[in-house]
Amino acid sequence: MNAARLFPFLNELRHYSLRDFRADFVAALTVTPMAVPQAMAYALIAGVHPQYGIYACMLPVIVAALWGSARYLAAGPTNAISMVLFTTMSTVSIGGITVASLPEEARMPYIFGIALLCGLIQVGMGLARLGELANFISHSVMVAFSAGAALLIASGQLKTALGLPSSQAQGFFPQIDHVIHNFTHLNIWCLLVSGGTILLILLFKRISRRFPATLAALVIISAVSALLGLHEQGVRLVGAIPSVVPPLSLPPAFDMASIRDLFMPALAIALLGAVESLAIGKQLAGIRGDRFDGSQELIGQGLGNIAAGLTSGIPGCGSFTRSALVVTSGGRSRMGTVFSGLLALPMLFVMAPLVSWLPMPALAGVLLLISVNMIDIPAIRLCLRATRIDRWVLLITFASTLLLDLERAVFIGVLLSLTLFIYKAAHPRVRRLRATDPLMRYAPDNMPEGLVVYVIEGTLFFGAIHELERQLYEEDDTPPRLVVLHLTRVFWLDASGAHALEQFLERCYARSVPVVLVVGSRNVRDILGRTGVIDCLSDGFVADTLGDGLRIGVDMLNRHICCHTGCPEESCPGPACPTAAAPRSVDQLAQQCLHLMLPVDPASRPTAHGGCTKRLSCRNPRPPPTACPSTGSTPGWRPWPATATCPSACSAASTARRSA
Repeated sequence: MNAARLFPFLNELRHYSLRDFRADFVAALTVTPMAVPQAMAYALIAGVHPQYGIYACMLPVIVAALWGSARYLAAGPTNAISMVLFTTMSTVSIGGITVASLPEEARMPYIFGIALLCGLIQVGMGLARLGELANFISHSVMVAFSAGAALLIASGQLKTALGLPSSQAQGFFPQIDHVIHNFTHLNIWCLLVSGGTILLILLFKRISRRFPATLAALVIISAVSALLGLHEQGVRLVGAIPSVVPPLSLPPAFDMASIRDLFMPALAIALLGAVESLAIGKQLAGIRGDRFDGSQELIGQGLGNIAAGLTSGIPGCGSFTRSALVVTSGGRSRMGTVFSGLLALPMLFVMAPLVSWLPMPALAGVLLLISVNMIDIPAIRLCLRATRIDRWVLLITFASTLLLDLERAVFIGVLLSLTLFIYKAAHPRVRRLRATDPLMRYAPDNMPEGLVVYVIEGTLFFGAIHELERQLYEEDDTPPRLVVLHLTRVFWLDASGAHALEQFLERCYARSVPVVLVVGSRNVRDILGRTGVIDCLSDGFVADTLGDGLRIGVDMLNRHICCHTGCPEESCPGPACPTAAAPRSVDQLAQQCLHLMLPVDPASRPTAHGGCTKRLSCRNPRPPPTACPSTGSTPGWRPWPATATCPSACSAASTARRSA
């Protein structure tokens, strides 16, 4: 493994210039004043002291930026991760006691343990090259989860913003019920502080997008709180930060019981963090035209969470708000995010005396504003209008976030996404081409009746063949006389698809309906050849392009019509029938009879005429046989189209091969 693989930031450092340094440092000066107050608020969502959110903005951010793939992705605490962390603490029990009910000094080691396990899971996913699996998570799931988490955050902060008594209620509806029943205990000072914080942030955002509106609003509110002595009016304060420098931390003594209890919460946070980070990183890489390696990004995010677990931080993931600010502030490389993590420490030194006077309702106001921005109304409207499946996925995931624990809601969302992917893969697009379809522009003029063209797009397996047969025999009023099956847009084929296609060909030939395959992909053609599907067809029944396949089908139908109705020699549209040499096997017998458009008698031996009932000459029409050559029944039977089942050439050849 080379150095570039172990240290992906070395390539950028080799070409790093003074101009890049100035641009990245200016971007860091813009991002850090916004990131630190956000981290404090997200720590409050997780139910821990704001200092642990600030610690997560230092070394974890630096490590994730250096070992990640996206040069603009800024990691750290986020609202969704903090919300999942808070809800899982109320479900994990140690010795019969839930972690959420433990004192903070006893609860934090378990949170550090979850961060450490989450990081290990993400690093393992990256080493296993699972970075592309996040693409299978439906957009509807993420939109619904964000909207549900926003309502949970808002409901959890209402009691703090209104100054109501604290409660152990968990979930959206219990918290709303607590607010309603205790509304008479409203503290007007808390309401003024939270409302004033929201108003100041909205006013400061009008100045500039780069202006640290949240930080400025919190500084003003803290100063007013200290001058007016609001803590004497029942307004709770954040309190002093015990240590400015992040202390080293260790998870609890791990045993199998602790790992089992903490693994599922860690897995839920790891999956959610992976999906968010990969989605944001890929979007930012697409804006700048950068190459994005999802697996490498998972390794970076995992190492960042491991650093958080060892330096008293809470777990996190990529943040779109901070990452977008790095781009808009003129950042040029990943060093902008690295400088942001480095600047968080001196900023904490400056802010530490002021943080002790910061009112809790002010942070609650920040979170209420964040929760409103989390609800993406246009995206919800798009999912509701797109398809019925997207609508149900959105509603089920949204209901799960409100009714169940967020840990379970994450797993339900992932399961719905995978189910949706399997459903789409199991229902490839099978459609019949009409004369007005753009793909039919190369079709010959005056196509005879009875020639139908079907195209399969996507994955070819038994589900696609089932849908093809349903359309072929259930939707058409008139039975087809010849089928052209367009497989050029099939990008994947396995043994089950090849077997299903072979069965489809046999059933078609049993109905005297020949099939012309259009196979443009060399890979698909090789698979069909190795699995024996092409053995059911002669060379004249396989084409490279749709135009060639249509010409083969038209010639075959015209020859058949000419042979049964009679036509002048000079106007016969089809070529003369070839002379049939004596075949040496049942396969050759079947191919010749199919090529001559005649049914085959499996009991017959190869003869000079190939074992067919009678040679077909375009210039010497003959009356059709009056009985099936194999059963001798069904008077009036015609080889084309069949009104009774007659053994096909492909069936005869396949039966002979199986017997052999």
